[in-house]
Amino acid sequence: MGAAIASGFIPPGSLLGCEEGPPAFAGGEPEVTCLAPSFSSDWIWGMVQCLTLLLVYAYVLFTASNMLSEGSELLLLVPSLANLVGSIVLPILGAVPDGAIMLFSGLGPGAQEQLSVGVGALAGSTIMLLTIPWGLCIIVGAVGLGKDGVANYSIKKSKGMGASEFLEKKMGGGYGQGVSPGRSISVNAKIMLATALIYLVIQGPALPWSDVKATDEVNKEIAKVEQTWSLIGLCLGIGGFCIYLVLMVYLADDDDEVRQEKVDNAIKKEVDKGSAKILTIITPMILKWKAEAKDAKAEVLLSNQDQINRFRKVLEPHFSKYDIDGDNSISADELPLLLKDLGAQDVTKSKVKEMMEKFDTDRSGDLDKKETAAFVLMYVLESGETATAADPEVPVPPPAPVKNLLLSIIGLGPKKDSAPVVQELEAPEAEEEEEEEDEAEMPEEFAHLTPDEQQRGILKQSFTMMGLGTVLILIFSDPMVDVLNNVGQRVGVPGFYVSFILAPLASNASELIASITYAKKKTKKTITVGLSALEGAACMNNTFCLSIFMGLIYFKGLAWKFTAETLAILIVQVFVGSIAMFTTMTKTMAYFILALFPLSIILIAWLEANGID
Repeated sequence: MGAAIASGFIPPGSLLGCEEGPPAFAGGEPEVTCLAPSFSSDWIWGMVQCLTLLLVYAYVLFTASNMLSEGSELLLLVPSLANLVGSIVLPILGAVPDGAIMLFSGLGPGAQEQLSVGVGALAGSTIMLLTIPWGLCIIVGAVGLGKDGVANYSIKKSKGMGASEFLEKKMGGGYGQGVSPGRSISVNAKIMLATALIYLVIQGPALPWSDVKATDEVNKEIAKVEQTWSLIGLCLGIGGFCIYLVLMVYLADDDDEVRQEKVDNAIKKEVDKGSAKILTIITPMILKWKAEAKDAKAEVLLSNQDQINRFRKVLEPHFSKYDIDGDNSISADELPLLLKDLGAQDVTKSKVKEMMEKFDTDRSGDLDKKETAAFVLMYVLESGETATAADPEVPVPPPAPVKNLLLSIIGLGPKKDSAPVVQELEAPEAEEEEEEEDEAEMPEEFAHLTPDEQQRGILKQSFTMMGLGTVLILIFSDPMVDVLNNVGQRVGVPGFYVSFILAPLASNASELIASITYAKKKTKKTITVGLSALEGAACMNNTFCLSIFMGLIYFKGLAWKFTAETLAILIVQVFVGSIAMFTTMTKTMAYFILALFPLSIILIAWLEANGID
């Protein structure tokens, strides 16, 4: 541990149950010897102290990882950055916590011994993400299979059908249950397996030494043999990392629905938390929609049914914020709250009444979700919010022909009897599940800001969170490595196993939670998003994180002597990657995948017990 950082942390070797002796060499860290596991008070209380440090550091790293994740997700709300963030920023920042632990495990005195902690974090992260969350995603995201063995996502929720009845219908079919993700999962699996081959570059020359007991002399000899190969591995890892990012940009354009699901989920989170107004999201969405149109004429723009469907989908999850009484409709008393968030000024009862009469096409006295979506779209375009966000009081209604076209698109064209009509917008998903969200109020400090100002605020908040998260990770990763190593010494277990199990809980918890949250929605798109994030994390470990080890081996003269661990990583990736290429993954496959995590630990322990490092 560097002197500048070490002075601010408690050395775990100085706690009860361990003693610090003189360093093995000048300038080195103190040699630590710990009591064997027992029921003595020194061992028990020393272990409690050490685990307390571990929990504190793990909590800080977990919080910092979430700050990186949430900060980068905020950038998804900036249309000009959304493609870049989803394809490049999120994967890189997701690998930062693991990469920091791995980097610090190979720095400073005693690096060869502590390198096993970094390898444990690498193996634990890769194997855990490809087993536990992957299996759970299949289980919680499973729906009924059709006769063709493919997940049936086409079941619709009819009016009056309760949530439990709909779920039972969706899970039925009599042909088993499973998930059928998009094509990108199979493509990503092939990329993951290709990047995994980089392990063989360093493992090949290390294989003849796998059954030789490690000593200082042996490690020096291995380091000499592996130095050139580690440089090759470093170059391949960096090259693979760059190629992977380029492929992600390409695949993001090819599979825009998956990327858009991430963007929409980020929008949902921020509006729910009160960090952004709906108008803040709608304005750049429509501006980007106009900018990307090949033909910028409004007539052509407003005929894009896909964009209109997405507009409705973005609004629907926030319906409950304005549906105060929870009756799945917006009443005349609730409509002013929505109008306020849309930037309306001086909302009068007569204006509310006029709007209700125009958009309440079924004459129920309230606006349902479809009518509300049509109202918001029409209001924003008529009021000119997208053109004059800085001056929302100046209405800029569209020309009459454009207005008539819009009316026909969203079903507001007058009938012969002049009664307004709303036709249903085509559903963006085959299924329409009722979503209930907690009501969120806009904080006072943001309520007066224009959409442009809120966009700048989003950028500032995003970079602040990512910067602070990165600093915390860099500060706490080094002491985390020391504590993991010390826990292993106290319980008489190699630091590898401790970091294999515990390190991923701190650094990868956000990926685990996010993937399962997506899968629970039980749609083809969301299961694809959840599983692709796990594959992406594995690819980053195979390239970005493995490159860190290759650099440590080359520049620090360390030895890669981790045959058992490498074998377990490759076996898990081959099995899960092969399963990912199936069109459908069943619950039976999920249980097998879950079993791979404990089986991998058993395999490593068995190989090491039989003399294989």
